[in-house]
Parts: sequence; structure tokens; C-alpha cells
Amino acid sequence: MQPQIGRTFNRQIRCFTVLAAGCLLAGSATGCRYGSSGIQANAAVAQTPEGGVSTSKYVLINNTKLANGIQVVDLRQAFANDILQAQVTVVSKSSRTQNFQYKFQWYNAQGSEVEADRFPWTPVALYGFDSKSLSATAPNPTVREFRINIRAL
Repeated sequence: MQPQIGRTFNRQIRCFTVLAAGCLLAGSATGCRYGSSGIQANAAVAQTPEGGVSTSKYVLINNTKLANGIQVVDLRQAFANDILQAQVTVVSKSSRTQNFQYKFQWYNAQGSEVEADRFPWTPVALYGFDSKSLSATAPNPTVREFRINIRAL
């Protein structure tokens, strides 16, 4: 007879195994997507209390299969006449053509999305080991942050 702790632990392991298998199957069926984006990249600009400017940038991978073929290597932002200009460089990590779509989203200083439905998904063919710059201009001067969403076709 197993001690109580051993039986509880074994039950927890079996439960975890069943849950993990279910998650793997669900992830495989959906392409491991979170929402509709496989890769998200964000860049924000904020004014510091001293009057300077601080920036933050990050990339979030929600689809490892897509990320194995495409990499975000650079996020740049600049202002022209108080309008945020965004540029994102992506690189193909494969000898095969990578077909995907991207969409920019824009946010004001309070974190609210600006003109949410104005910008459509744009298809791109990125050839083997090639790089491409994806750029866009914010819809108005209130924008201080952008996000680019990339999804597989």
C-alpha cells in the first residue's frame, strides 16, 4: 500500500500529464496562436520627469513555428512633425519563402488604442534568408506607442 503522500503525488502527476497533453493538442490544432498574432513587437516612447525621453521595446512569441521562420531584428521609432513613424525589420531564418501578414496598432500615452479598425492586415512574401522593413505612420499626434502583429498565412 502506498503512503497517502505518494498516492496524492501520483494523482497530481497524472492530472498534470492529461492537462499538458490536452494543451499540446489544442495548441497544435490552432497553430499555437494567441489571438490572431504569432509574433507581437511593441515599442513605446515616454517623457521622463526630467524632460528626457525613454523608450521601451519587446517582442512576444506566441507561435514558435512562425518564429522559427521569421525573426524581428529591429524596432525603430521617430517623430516627424509630432507624428510617430514606426519601422520594423524582419528576417527570414529559412531558405523557404515565408508568407505572413502584419498589422500595426497604435496607442496613446494612456494606453488606449487609437483608430483600432482603420488599419488592415497586409500580406508579405519574405524570400529565403531575406530581410524586409515594414513601416507605417501613426494616424495622429497623440500616438506614443505602436505594436506590430505578425501572423502566418
